Amino acid sequence: MNAIRKNGPLAELLTVLHRESDEEILGKARSLFRGNDEEFSKIVKEYGTLAPQEKGKFLKTHGISIQDPSFSLCVSPEMGEFLFNLVLSSKSERILELGSSNGVSTLYFAEALRLLGRGEVVATESDEKKCRRILQNAATAGLSDVIELRQGDVFETVEGLSGWFDLVFIDIWADGYLGIFRKVAPLLKSGSIIVADNMWTAFEEVALFKEYLDERTDIVSTTLDFASGVEFGVVLDPERMA
Repeated sequence: MNAIRKNGPLAELLTVLHRESDEEILGKARSLFRGNDEEFSKIVKEYGTLAPQEKGKFLKTHGISIQDPSFSLCVSPEMGEFLFNLVLSSKSERILELGSSNGVSTLYFAEALRLLGRGEVVATESDEKKCRRILQNAATAGLSDVIELRQGDVFETVEGLSGWFDLVFIDIWADGYLGIFRKVAPLLKSGSIIVADNMWTAFEEVALFKEYLDERTDIVSTTLDFASGVEFGVVLDPERMA
C-alpha cells in the first residue's frame, strides 16, 4: 500500500470509498436479515470467523444475497492491493474490467498503469449514476488519462471491443460470468490473466463458469482464499497443451 499512499489524493479517496462501501454493505445486510439487532450482531461476529469457502453458504442461510442490485460491489482493500500488485508484476498494459460499479477496482488498476508509465483500463458499467462517480473519482485521483469508460449493458459493450487484453477482471452479476467470459475469450492471448471475484460468496451462481475453466486445456486456474473467493487464471499457448 506504500506505493499507493504516495498518490495522496488517491489514498484519501480510497479510504473514503472503502468506508462508504463497508457501511453500505452492513446496512443492506441488516435490512435483509430476518431477525433482531442482537441476532444480527451475533451473525456478523460469526461471519468474521468463517473460512472463505464457508461464507457464501452462511450468507444464503441467513437470507443475505450479495447479488442484490443495490449493492455497489466494492472490492476490499486487500483485493485492491492484490490487483494493484498483479498489474505491476505482470506489467499488463491493457486491462478489461467487466463491472466497475463506482470504480474502486478501476482506481487500483489505473494507479498501477500510471506507475508503469503506459497502458489503459477499459472500465464497463451500465448504471449512469455510477459512471458519473467513476469519472469523478478518476479526476480526483488524477487518473483520467488511463481510464476509458464504456457505459451500457456489458454484453453489448464487449461486442464493440477489439485487440488483445493482458488482464480481464470479472465482477458482474455472478450468474453472467460464463456468458460474458465466452464473449471476451477471443480478446485474450497466451499469458493473459483472468481474475473473477465472488467465487465463494456466489458459489452456486458461478459453478458453471468454474467448471468451464477447469475443463479447458488452454487455461490454468485456481481459487484464491480472499474473503469473497477469487479465481485466478492464466491463458496458455494452446499448442503447448497439445
